[in-house]
Amino acid sequence: MSMRVAWARWYWIVIFTTCAARTGSDWLDCANIATCHCKWSSGKKTAMCASSDLRRPPALSSDIQVLDIHDNPLRSLPQEVFKNIGLLNLQRLNLRATSLRSIHPDAFLELTILVEVDLGDNDLSHLPKDIFRGNERLRLVVLSNNPLTTLIADQFPSLPHLRMLILDGCRLRSIHTNALRNLKALETIDLRRNQLTFLRLVTFSLPALKTISLSGNPWRCDCRLREFKDWFLDSKLGTEELLCVEPSTKAGMKWKHVPSESMSCPPEVKSSTLVVRAEVGVATSFGCWVHGIPKPQITWLFDGVDVHNSSVDCDMEETETTIDDEVDERVPGSIRWVNVTLFNVTSSAAGEWTCLAKSVAGEARAIISLVLPRSQTATARTAPGIPQLLGVVFGALGILATLGFIGAVACWHLRRRTVPPSRSFTDQEKRLIDASVVVSCDRSIGNMASPCDFELTEQSLGDDQPRTCGFDPVHITIEGTPGIFPPPPAEFAVPVPYGNIFISVQVAGRGEPGKYPDLLSGGATLPRRNRSCCAAPYDNMGPRVTATGSSTWSLPGASSEHVEPSETPVLTLPPPPPEFVSL
Repeated sequence: MSMRVAWARWYWIVIFTTCAARTGSDWLDCANIATCHCKWSSGKKTAMCASSDLRRPPALSSDIQVLDIHDNPLRSLPQEVFKNIGLLNLQRLNLRATSLRSIHPDAFLELTILVEVDLGDNDLSHLPKDIFRGNERLRLVVLSNNPLTTLIADQFPSLPHLRMLILDGCRLRSIHTNALRNLKALETIDLRRNQLTFLRLVTFSLPALKTISLSGNPWRCDCRLREFKDWFLDSKLGTEELLCVEPSTKAGMKWKHVPSESMSCPPEVKSSTLVVRAEVGVATSFGCWVHGIPKPQITWLFDGVDVHNSSVDCDMEETETTIDDEVDERVPGSIRWVNVTLFNVTSSAAGEWTCLAKSVAGEARAIISLVLPRSQTATARTAPGIPQLLGVVFGALGILATLGFIGAVACWHLRRRTVPPSRSFTDQEKRLIDASVVVSCDRSIGNMASPCDFELTEQSLGDDQPRTCGFDPVHITIEGTPGIFPPPPAEFAVPVPYGNIFISVQVAGRGEPGKYPDLLSGGATLPRRNRSCCAAPYDNMGPRVTATGSSTWSLPGASSEHVEPSETPVLTLPPPPPEFVSL
């Protein structure tokens, strides 16, 4: 009987040992993943898969309690990634330096016994809200050296056992007032080497908090940090020497050496609007937003004068406003709205209204312009009467007459510039000229019908008949008593003691038979015509032909000695009257 009992015991021992050996080999072989090494460590079944070039967490035995896959290029963690590979018994998870850029909010869902998670040295710029939902046994979370910039409200879900939160070496610039309020058991928080310039006291009103690490941040020691700084130094939550970086007047000073009353903020003022449009007799209101610590004094000015000293009837009211802690860095309770109400707007209220804020830290102001609508008068239109119509007609005629007069004066000046004035000759002079007809261009008498076949001097300028053929300017010589006029050139020297003057005039002919131009009084010398006819200028310096047939001078009695015969055919005409002797 005893032998049977002994054999039965040995049988169960062998079965148990065999099963135990088989079970142990299932997790120790790491699912035949060559890059992973599974072993017992600190009483836990541990899988070491670091630096294995894994793109996703490996599918290992569900018995694995510790998974170390740091230094693998995972890049992202999809939804319920660990639940899908059966690793529900994980207690510790090392994901450091796995190039993580994104994590699904439910990546760690169902890991109910997870105690520690290390996400340090990754590229996480955004941490999903409630990322550790369902991981209520968490005690340690490491997020160091990630480019996180902010912690939003309720960033972490309720984690009643979380003792330590490591956020050092991140780029945090702001932490929402309610970011940590669900971490009632938090004892240590590490915020070293971030970009924090201030913190709010209410953010760290946690019952179990024992240690806060804050060194390595660019603290701005002004009114925003004032309350937290006083509380932190009294709480004994840190042993580090914290230094001010800003403002420049406090740069390098230790927190404990900065007087609280010197940590102020200059006033800030913003107007509700730049222009207020109101109506006479109707109430209107406007205001300004004011911030500053210590509390600034507010004064309203109307056109540069304190409204209390002006005649404007108005009422002022101050109320505190709330701020959005997530986007506003100002101290809660330090912002006021100062409102002005005009019960009965008059024209005297239009102008510039100034909201002026003053404190020991400085002053600021905002200007609001109050404008009233312009008064307009409507005038009915009526049909114009006879007197109005006549006035319009005569006015138009006057304008036209003025314009005509101006045009006439302009034309007169223009004509005066282009046509030199001339004068009419006496009857004796006209008879002399009428008898002088010189044929030019070597043409016969029969061709004298053309106005270009004659050398004609201009008739009286009093004749306004249009000219059909224009002549170039000519020189005429008036002879008179010696000494009155300057002597002529040598070419015109004569034996008789006559003086000479040379005058240029514009002459034109109409081409009609019997019409000849007038010349100045006294003797006249007609110029010789060039053989090229009308288009060529006159030759004023050659031999001349006169009414008496002389080729030089027109006055009777002048010596004709040394006179060369004329090249131009000359008509034989009767001698001039005896009275035309001299000037």
